[in-house]
Formats: sequence, structure tokens, C-alpha cells
Amino acid sequence: MIRVVPVLGVFLCLFVFLSGFFLPSSVVHQESEGVFLTGERLEYKVKWLFFRLGTITVTTNRVPDTPGIFRTSITLDSNPDLFFISIHNRYEALVNSDPVRCEEFRSLEIDGDDTLLTSYTFDESTRRVHMWQSVLPADSVLREEIKDSVDRFYDGASLFFFARTMLHKDTSLTVPTLVEFDMFSTDLTVTSEVVPTEIGSMEEPIITRELFGRANFEGSTFGGFSGDFKGWFSNDAAAVPIRAEMSITLGTVNIELERWIRDGWAPPKRNLQR
Repeated sequence: MIRVVPVLGVFLCLFVFLSGFFLPSSVVHQESEGVFLTGERLEYKVKWLFFRLGTITVTTNRVPDTPGIFRTSITLDSNPDLFFISIHNRYEALVNSDPVRCEEFRSLEIDGDDTLLTSYTFDESTRRVHMWQSVLPADSVLREEIKDSVDRFYDGASLFFFARTMLHKDTSLTVPTLVEFDMFSTDLTVTSEVVPTEIGSMEEPIITRELFGRANFEGSTFGGFSGDFKGWFSNDAAAVPIRAEMSITLGTVNIELERWIRDGWAPPKRNLQR
């Protein structure tokens, strides 16, 4: 199977899946009001040239009897009509809404008859992240590591929300990023520019703000991903990711909001300046 999950994921996170990252404590307390909403379901189509590569679905629900904690699930499913790619993976996280951070993360990546299970658990008392991978159904451990001196831990799902909560900050950040157990830095810039963005599921342009970024893989690439990406988020309190682009060796991959369920929300069609 072609391992393009880190590639498609980059945009789900910032758009949204850089597997996880650690942020300095000075930038983790971001306004989260309006972003977290139980029952939210966002569905995206992933395209390259004229090919639909697959679908990304993000769901969010409040964890019962646990104030401020939400369970977020991200599924990646490739187009069954494409013989050269097969992805049916699931990523789940328990996300704290204040401050926005990951409490637990688990991914299930299917590869033929096997499933790669990856788990990250943050222990605030010891400032450690316990990371391990195993193969199911044999349940054989492939890798296990401890990251020390961690103030906050982010996986793709929690980073999805962090990007949304900082949308109106008009700021630039360079953050250390953990991708498949390796550390890199990622540059993020959120601008104050408000722009109309067109998507196939809407007849009128949506009013959005832009996010620009670069994942600095230090000479490495994932699936031909160069590291450059940008995304457009709805210019309102919900800050819903609307569209994203990332550069790969063979061109540009586009990710676009196709369907949504979010109580009381409609894509903004007029300038909602804050």
C-alpha cells in the first residue's frame, strides 16, 4: 500500500494531520469559543488533477461527564475505483478545549490483512508522551518510545482545532512537529486578509481567511510532498476548514469541503470582519 497518509493528513491538520506536534507554552492558550461543537461532521473530497483520490471525514462529540473534553475522529478512505491506492484508516483523539491540546491519540492504518496501531498518551504530571506502535491482529510491538520535557502534546485531530482557534490571531509561528516518531519544524502564518473561496458544493463564494505553511522535512519528503501547503477557513467564529492545497512532485493535491453537519452553521457569504 502507498503510505500517503502523512501527506493527506498534513492538510487535515492545517487544514490537519501532521501526526502530532509540541508547542511552546506561550502559544497554547488560544480562544476556542465557537470552534468546538458536539455533533459536528465535516466531509472533504481529495483530488489530484481530474482524479478523486478519496474522502476525509471529521466528526466531533463531547465526552460525557468530562467537562471540556471532546472526542474527535478522522477517517481517510480512498476512492474504490482507483486500483493504485488503498487507504481505509481511522484517527481518534481526546482533545482538551481549554487549553487546546491532545490528551490521548490512537490511529488504525489498514495494510492488507494487518492493521498498524499507533498510540500517543500525554502525562501532564511527568511531562511525558508515551508512544508505541503494534501490528494487529498479532499484537506484536514494533516500536515504543518516550518523549520527555513536553509541555503540550498535539496530534492531527487536536491540531485541526488549534489551527481553527488561532485563525483570527493574525500571527506567524514556527513549531516543532512530530511526524511518525521524528521531529521537524513547521512554519505557520495566518493572515488578516479576507478572501472569497469557491467550492463545488456551494453556488456562491465563501468568505474565508488564509493560512500558509511549510513543513520543514530537512531533505525528506513524504509521498512526494514538498512541504508547502495553504488552507482557507470560514471567516466566522466556527472557522471551518473550507479548502486546502498542497504541493507534491506531480502537481497539487486539493482538499475541499463537500458536506457538513454543524448545528446553526452556514458558510458565510458576506464579509464578517472581527
